[in-house]
Amino acid sequence: MRDSLSHFPMKGSRMAFRRLLVLAGALLGAAASCTDSTAPAGDTERAATDLRLLAAPHGTPPLATTTASFYAVKGRSSGVDIWYRPAAGRSDSSKFLEFRVGSNSLDRRPDGSAIAVGDSVSITLTVTDPTHFIIDFQPSGLKFADADQPTLKISFAACGDDLNYDGKIDATDAAMLSSLALWRQEAPFQPWFKLTSSVQTTLKEVDAQLSGFTGYALMY
Repeated sequence: MRDSLSHFPMKGSRMAFRRLLVLAGALLGAAASCTDSTAPAGDTERAATDLRLLAAPHGTPPLATTTASFYAVKGRSSGVDIWYRPAAGRSDSSKFLEFRVGSNSLDRRPDGSAIAVGDSVSITLTVTDPTHFIIDFQPSGLKFADADQPTLKISFAACGDDLNYDGKIDATDAAMLSSLALWRQEAPFQPWFKLTSSVQTTLKEVDAQLSGFTGYALMY
């Protein structure tokens, strides 16, 4: 399954604008992380350029695909995974993300119309920046039921335990770990908002439920 995923080029000015803006924020965040890697207490909203993004280290295998599509059908559970390619000299690979849609997750289309049981929606995930764990979901504006929101899991295992790469594992890394969460941005140039997230320290992944489709990133 993981090797059969096709690679598609990134499409649409929305994703291009988001990627350029987030990359600019990533550069600012990287510079700031040299002196202060801890997110402020109670920080739930950030400007588009005020980001604190994790960065996968040099040498991390590329993704097997940066885009994956599937049909979600109301009344059936579905989902998709995106994997890394195997590291040099190895045959196994590791998972980058997992996205699962419940049988009753689909609620409203982007135009506001209700989704009936048996109706299907084509869903596309595009990893616009695998180094900084940034993903765009389409169709933008798709809404999910509050009682059965889909779950997104992103693995940060590639980062190891020295999250700021200063050569030591200390309180700074612990603070970054405790602050990890998924954040959403409704449109390019708009603020980012923190989602209620669960950090699985043993698995090295961050889990969150999504209320709708937009852009998401893993931040601390």
